Amino acid sequence: MSRKLIIPLMAAALLLGACERSPSAPAVDAGAPGGTVDASNPAGTQAGVPITLDGLAALAIAKLALTKPDAARTAQAQVDALKASLQAAEQSGDAVGAQKLRDQLRGLETSLVIGNLGLAVVDQLLPAVDAALKELRAKLDSLQAGGKDVKLPRAMADSAAVLLAKAKAQPATERGGALNLATQAGALIEAARRAAGLTAGTPGAPTPTPTPTPSGLWSTIETPRAWDYVPTPVSQSACAGQGAAYDVGPGQPLATPAQVPWLALRPCDNVRIHWQQNPYRDVVLLSNRGAANRYIRITGVPGPGGELPVLDGGGAKAAAGIPWLNPVLEGLGMIVVSPPKAYTYGFKPGYIEISNLEIRGARATGTYTNGAGQTVPWQRFASGIYIERAENVAIRNCHIHDNGNGIFQNSKFDEAAQSRYLLIEGSHVHDNGNAGSASEHNAYTEGVGTVYQGNWFGPTADGSYGDNIKERSAGITLRYNRIEGGVHLVALRDPQSNSQFERTQRDAWGSLLVNAAYVYGNVLVMRERPTFTTGWPETMVAFGDGTASYANIRGGTLYFHHNTVVSQSDQGVYQHRAAILFEVINDTGGPVVQARNNVFFAASATAGRTPTPFAVFYHYGNADFRSNWISAGWMGIDPNTHALGNVLRVDPAWNGSGISGTLGNAQNAPGFSSAAADDYHPAAGSQLIGAGTALGAEPVKTANAALREYVHPQSTQPRKPAAAPALGAFEF
Repeated sequence: MSRKLIIPLMAAALLLGACERSPSAPAVDAGAPGGTVDASNPAGTQAGVPITLDGLAALAIAKLALTKPDAARTAQAQVDALKASLQAAEQSGDAVGAQKLRDQLRGLETSLVIGNLGLAVVDQLLPAVDAALKELRAKLDSLQAGGKDVKLPRAMADSAAVLLAKAKAQPATERGGALNLATQAGALIEAARRAAGLTAGTPGAPTPTPTPTPSGLWSTIETPRAWDYVPTPVSQSACAGQGAAYDVGPGQPLATPAQVPWLALRPCDNVRIHWQQNPYRDVVLLSNRGAANRYIRITGVPGPGGELPVLDGGGAKAAAGIPWLNPVLEGLGMIVVSPPKAYTYGFKPGYIEISNLEIRGARATGTYTNGAGQTVPWQRFASGIYIERAENVAIRNCHIHDNGNGIFQNSKFDEAAQSRYLLIEGSHVHDNGNAGSASEHNAYTEGVGTVYQGNWFGPTADGSYGDNIKERSAGITLRYNRIEGGVHLVALRDPQSNSQFERTQRDAWGSLLVNAAYVYGNVLVMRERPTFTTGWPETMVAFGDGTASYANIRGGTLYFHHNTVVSQSDQGVYQHRAAILFEVINDTGGPVVQARNNVFFAASATAGRTPTPFAVFYHYGNADFRSNWISAGWMGIDPNTHALGNVLRVDPAWNGSGISGTLGNAQNAPGFSSAAADDYHPAAGSQLIGAGTALGAEPVKTANAALREYVHPQSTQPRKPAAAPALGAFEF
């Protein structure tokens, strides 16, 4: 037998001896998977029974190794393989697959415990968990007497008590059920100890690192990296088994999100909110920070039909004592990401993933209960997710709808209050906004380095005059999305709240970030709705704010390639006589629209009617148009640009130059598979196939070539390689 195996077996022998003792001196888990301490001796001078399933399984494998080392190695390999697969599924956002693997792991560990320790271990386990719970409550009483807030760990202890009572009530014929309930209670006790900052020693094990105080959690300040248009990978690959798991929902250790110790989350922690028939109605503040490859993950576990867990703002509740950075933040979001009140200036929450959740109902037409216990309306600017002073936040595979704003990100003052590196991926965002208002949108963000990819942005709320996506970020990439509806499909306005700082930010190649925006591989669909009664033109893409505000910051180049743009309207229905492609209203910095390899398709909404034609510009801009397909009848400038006395007027007007290689046909037929079915892939024989041209140096240098394509709904796939690419968002 090798020396490497002898030492673990010696430790196992000690633990097995403790397991076979009389239960008169039960033990409690110290926090490590296989670690134990004696309840009557919390300093940890005597080994005892692990109270978590993971710890018991390790003990079972150690016992098996005493007589069958090969079988023990096989069992350990099976456990390790399942844990590795589970970690990979969690990192990829596969919540359904992760839950299946989690169930398989629990089943395997339960089988190992029963097969090697026997169900008699339950007689040791129940008093061990009971003693651990009593010890925890005594510690919490002491902490509370010292002035510490222990509401969250106490709620977790209460939930553990419920599970333990159910375990004790199981009949003798249901010892497996008692084992399952008792180990769930044990895991919850472990999480409560951690949330309260309690640790305990384990014989022969390193002293655990103490849980940092809140000031320690809220003091890390990271030097920003130069933006390279690539989002930070959402990963827990550096966790190596670290991190606590908080399971919320029916039959889980925590009943509601309010019981999660949000202010104690650390790198590698996982909060898993399980689907239930009724929505959850808890307001959440995320204030903590993970790290690169050590994300904090807040993820939903879908129901049997793939239903996402719902966080509903209608009748929601904000817990008392939430340490809002500013009281105004209460009522601004169902999930708020912001530093807390006691943070070190310059700290930002970060490396946070929010995934697999349906978030709705944070809108001024509804009410919630604030921390003072008052029922009040949501603020008009309330959002499904509200972000302020945060970085490396990823919103993935979420369904966000019927809020004031769907997603909002703010920046202000200086670097200490600058949001950075937001990723919105694979999400369905629609019907956000407020009727009669132009100030709220499906998404409205300002930061440094923002990426939208693989999303489905549906129409804004009925009666809303908001944009679909309104962006004030420095450093923008919108790729492989489907975006439909809104007064503007995409409004790339100038930086505002932190404009003096953001206008100086440079990318990894030294170029000013406000001088480039990348929009490619998208399907952009505009359909006129009769509720629009303003004089504003319905516009595909806006670029800048004009002379009226923010000093014409956004100049440079809008790189617009491999998009499929569809306008579906009968002529005379739009407020203007044209469907505007590019509303470029900044007249300094020489803004250029570099549009290559796109399809601009104008169709009528009613059979037999004439489509509203495209206008390339809303008065101003410099065109660099090559190899695009556009419906016949297009014009250079919207003829009604100033008919309504618009204050955004600028001079001089576009002179019509810069367009070459334009394709089209009298039949207005680009050769889609089925425009009537919203399928804009090129069909065999399409004029689009092989008609593309080179993009130029900048998109290639910055890794902004179209390498993938949108898959409906909310996904992407690799774009097929071709010697000469097809025009539009899809390859043949």
